[in-house]
This record gives sequence, structure tokens and C-alpha cells, in this order.
Amino acid sequence: MKSTSADASAPTDDSGSDREKIEKMVSLTIAAARGLTPVGQVLLPLAQIAGSDLAPPDARALARALARVINGERDPVALAEDLTPAYAEQLWEVLDQIEVPAPAEAEAARQGVSFEELIEKVAEACSGEVLLWQRLWDFTEELSTDERLPADMRALGTVLRKILAGERQKHVLAELSPAHRPAVAQLLDWLIQ
Repeated sequence: MKSTSADASAPTDDSGSDREKIEKMVSLTIAAARGLTPVGQVLLPLAQIAGSDLAPPDARALARALARVINGERDPVALAEDLTPAYAEQLWEVLDQIEVPAPAEAEAARQGVSFEELIEKVAEACSGEVLLWQRLWDFTEELSTDERLPADMRALGTVLRKILAGERQKHVLAELSPAHRPAVAQLLDWLIQ
């Protein structure tokens, strides 16, 4: 992630937190603009940041610009007018990512992956890969509800879906077969750190 002026002016222990908040704001904007997340769910926090005296002025300007993107504005020059160069660059990356065509649904949904690859993909999705998260959310729902699959595979789908939803408690491991438990425990350990 590129350094921003907000990062430079923030206290040392808050800079990572500020960076994470900006990354989340950007990811949610991309998801809302692509129709993966309800627009209202993203516009409200952006409006709160834009109107807050607690946020730095450049972060408030970014929040206003991202709200305009969600509302359909795509002129990069007009959107970046009030932004610092670093935030303008982030905004342009957002616009680029919104325009990237989504993979064909059949291709994305039916691509074969091993159990280990699935665990890695869930870790990636939980790290902020919004498009991957959406595909895995749909896939784990199918996995958990498909009666044609063995019970241990349905349980794996249910547990991975809980993890995608934010569950980090190890009690979910009890739902898994012994074959799946160690890799999912390792995933939880990694996500908790």
C-alpha cells in the first residue's frame, strides 16, 4: 500500500490502524460500486467520516470523493480535485478496479481447487480481497447446503462461511472432520494474529 499524508501525520501507533481504515474504505467502495455490497451500507460510514472533525481533512476529502464514486461519478480529475497526490492516486486505482470486468460467473464458480488452495483463498479473502470474498461467500453457501455432498464437506462449507463472516473463535473447529480440523485451525491462528 502506498504511503499517504495521513500516515505521515498520524502518531506511530495509529498509522497502521489509519492505513487499515483507508484500505477498508477503498475496498468497500469498490464492492459497492460493482454491486457486491449494498450501497447504503457503505455510503453511511463514508458520510460519517466526511463530516467528522475527528478524521484528518485529507481523509475526509477522500471519503467525500469515494461517496461520489459510489453515486456514479467517474471523472478522475474532478474527483481528485481536493485530494492529496497520494489519495488521488488511490482514487484512480479505485476507478481502475471498478472498471475491471468480473470473471465469467460459470468460470469463477466452477474452477476446481484443492482443500489447501481453498483455505489459502479464504485467508486472502479475509485479508481484504473483496471480489474473492464475494465468490467464496457464494461458494461456501453452495457447499454447506448441497445435500449431494458428504456431511464433512457441508460442515467445511458452514465453518468457512462463518470465518468469512468474521468468526475467529476456535469452537467452530468442533464442527469439522478430523481431516479438515488442522488446516482450519492454522487458518484461524493466522487470522487472529
